[in-house]
Amino acid sequence: MMYLEAFPEELQGYYRKLFGEDAEVIMQKLREPVEKYYIRVNTLKISRDKLIEKLREERLKPKRSPYLEEGIYFEREGPNFPDDYNPDFPTVVANKYASESVYQGAMLYAPGVLKADRNIRAGDKVQIRDPKGLLVGIGIAKMNAKEMIKATRGIAVEVTLPKFKLPSLSELKSFEKGYFYPQSLPSMVTAKILEPSEDDLIIDMAAAPGGKTTHLSQLMQNRGEIIAIDKSRNRLKKMEETLKRLGVKNVKLIHMDSRNLPELGLKADKILLDAPCTALWVRPKLWEGRTPKDIMATARYQRHFINAAIKSLRKNGTLVY
Repeated sequence: MMYLEAFPEELQGYYRKLFGEDAEVIMQKLREPVEKYYIRVNTLKISRDKLIEKLREERLKPKRSPYLEEGIYFEREGPNFPDDYNPDFPTVVANKYASESVYQGAMLYAPGVLKADRNIRAGDKVQIRDPKGLLVGIGIAKMNAKEMIKATRGIAVEVTLPKFKLPSLSELKSFEKGYFYPQSLPSMVTAKILEPSEDDLIIDMAAAPGGKTTHLSQLMQNRGEIIAIDKSRNRLKKMEETLKRLGVKNVKLIHMDSRNLPELGLKADKILLDAPCTALWVRPKLWEGRTPKDIMATARYQRHFINAAIKSLRKNGTLVY
């Protein structure tokens, strides 16, 4: 029952009330990465079959999604060691975000290190744990302990044995050329449900980092117009880079709080609203501090976005929330 330590008792009770006997399995599965890691083929630049050929050339094992013609997935590897595995190596403690990344195969970078045993030297074999003590991976230190704590960049630990292993894609040539975008299956389905056409004016109310926006663009063959809104300038800057990488040309970025969308005086054919949420279902969830009160507060917050969306739709327009 180790997975129960990841959730506050109040949240456990909430899940049991909602899901009954299935709650235990759900909480256990939330601790694990997805079994199938999806990417979306950027059909503005390449076909699925050609991308699969290129990925195989890069020594990966891509598989075709049976659900979406632009979907490709990779199967997860692991678990690579049991939950009670307790290796006798010096310990590096990583923050929650870094721990969840290491847990599924990423390197541990120095900014993610919270503390490290003083005797650690570069070249030592070390174990990596999250702040609550969960073992997330084993690797080789690339810095000594003091350097790990002080450094603001660079790999602190080269992870050789993560708990689970998902493919590392951002360094691939096919990624750099904009042939694909890492995106979950449900996220891809969302854009398909909206059924965008080449003549539509579409608004994406919480657009960054750009997965759904760029999917809409390729479904529209880079035609029509998409207004992509986000309140974070930094996220919009990164999104602009993504648009260039993927060759997207029919998107206009706007920096604003989408709750104020009616002030623009626009009337869209279709609106996509992936409202700010609790992210309680993002996997893996090594541990969670939110409670049912946070869920209710977020629901109230989301209503403001829904109201703004309704006011900005044309008659007989479509909102996907």
